Amino acid sequence: MGKNKQPEWLKREIQYFNKADESLAGDAELAPVELSILQNYFEADADDPIFDTYQLEPVDATFLKPYTTLEFDFEKYDYWLAAYTNNWEQTKRDKGFMGQYPLPKQ
Repeated sequence: MGKNKQPEWLKREIQYFNKADESLAGDAELAPVELSILQNYFEADADDPIFDTYQLEPVDATFLKPYTTLEFDFEKYDYWLAAYTNNWEQTKRDKGFMGQYPLPKQ
């Protein structure tokens, strides 16, 4: 696997939380996005696998729209981009991605 080719077990999603009580209202998986596109957009270093959680603003929704069917409603919800592994055992066998390990989905 090439250094920046993302493994099958690495998933990204948008989590959204009710503004009224901060409870998780849902999540929507993103279609695959090339890592370099995310790194460029979020102004991350080339060695950053983008595992941090990023709070999203309306301008970010425009950028991410091609990768999700989620209908954004910034009046009701706060949105966050998150990454996780859907196969922890394979993640460990692969020694993570770019030397880092995303957490399993909770």
